[in-house]
Amino acid sequence: MISEKIVDLIKENADTLTNRLCKDLLSREETKGYRKLDKDIVYERVYDVYSRLDNWLAGDKKKGELKAHYRKLGMTRFHEGIPLSDVVMALMLIKRHLWLYVQETQFFDSSFQLMQALEFNNRVVLFFDRAIYFTCLGYQEEELKCLGKPKEGFMARVFK
Repeated sequence: MISEKIVDLIKENADTLTNRLCKDLLSREETKGYRKLDKDIVYERVYDVYSRLDNWLAGDKKKGELKAHYRKLGMTRFHEGIPLSDVVMALMLIKRHLWLYVQETQFFDSSFQLMQALEFNNRVVLFFDRAIYFTCLGYQEEELKCLGKPKEGFMARVFK
């Protein structure tokens, strides 16, 4: 099946994908918060996402494990002082680089394979949507714990 071939492609080329993403991540203004980390740490973290992606997508990991993993990631990034917007952009870039690499390999011989690849892409999108949500959740929980109760928003004050 094409999705298995794509997963194998990702695993076999995780180093290439990681190097490309790290170069982009560390040079973008939108992710400048990552520049305060050692480049080897950034590499390890990105590589970890690509090398584990097959387990997440194959359903070997339960949604609860995904939630726990990415909530912890959000908490860690908060303590590292990386802005939440940078963290979200990093996850979006990981997803984008993944699909660009698959397209670049001209992996599809037929429209049927392309349809299978699109189905695979839908699973990847769902995975990253969940990862981003749980990362934000963990980040905000940790922020609340460390900085105290958030100020009331404008609407809450208006409708008191």
